[in-house]
Amino acid sequence: MAQIVFDSLLRSAELGLLAVGLTMVYSVLRFPNFSHVEFAPLGAYLTLAGASVAGLPLAVAAAIAVALTGLAGVAADRVVFAKLRDRSPIMLMIAAFALGIAMREAMRAIWGPDPKSFPVPLQSPVDLLGASVTPIQIVIIAAAAACMLLFHGLLTYTKLGIAMRAAADNANLAQASGIFTERVIRAVWFIGSAFAGLGGVLIGLNTQIYPMMGFGIIIPVFCAAILGGIGSPYGAMLGALVLGFAENVGLSINFAPLIEAFGGETGGYAFVPTGYKPAIAFVFLILVLLLRPQGIMGARRR
Repeated sequence: MAQIVFDSLLRSAELGLLAVGLTMVYSVLRFPNFSHVEFAPLGAYLTLAGASVAGLPLAVAAAIAVALTGLAGVAADRVVFAKLRDRSPIMLMIAAFALGIAMREAMRAIWGPDPKSFPVPLQSPVDLLGASVTPIQIVIIAAAAACMLLFHGLLTYTKLGIAMRAAADNANLAQASGIFTERVIRAVWFIGSAFAGLGGVLIGLNTQIYPMMGFGIIIPVFCAAILGGIGSPYGAMLGALVLGFAENVGLSINFAPLIEAFGGETGGYAFVPTGYKPAIAFVFLILVLLLRPQGIMGARRR
């Protein structure tokens, strides 16, 4: 049980940062940014370049890469989405698809198609409350939790956070009240893309870095954001947590007694294969949306 809880927290930490960044952009600009997940491998590759090529300590390389990824998000908005601000959400969604493909292929051309790993020495797992974990995995969960706390402080106690919440509620009214909404939009793009870049670094620390990394996590990231209530940053955090537990608990359940009760033969073991983990996410998403269409923390629309 302890291993399941830890693996669920690890999965939630990896998805939560990306889901928060995705829902931030949606809350202000009202379109699904399918290119958002491509900032994850960008942050990871920039970190790898800083650590391997420039010889920087991994933590320093990650901090610089996350900031550069945030600036890349702002640049994407200025070059692509700002020019389509008055177009329909469908047009913005298509532009996001195109930008995502362009970013993915550019990373493939620069860093190659083969998986790469951070220059981190092999670590022996340790026993933590009955779970087998590595120090890097503990750092991943701690870093994600710290970022969530900092983000909560930003939204709650700073003028920028208040302006971001006002623009998310009603951008026109916020602008009429004296809030420079374009500056808020730039801040949202920077923070959201930086979170995605940091999420990519955390995923790369736990697994490997490859150009298709972003495309590979697009389904669970969108599921987490929709589960929590698209447009709600706190909902995205909760959605990632719920999804992480749903995936790992679903893989750990032995369905043999249920199958045998209907006359099937299992030999005593019938677990869901790990390749079906995305299916667990979709089934859980459908159940939640049937019971609460606006998501767990989403506001009901009239």
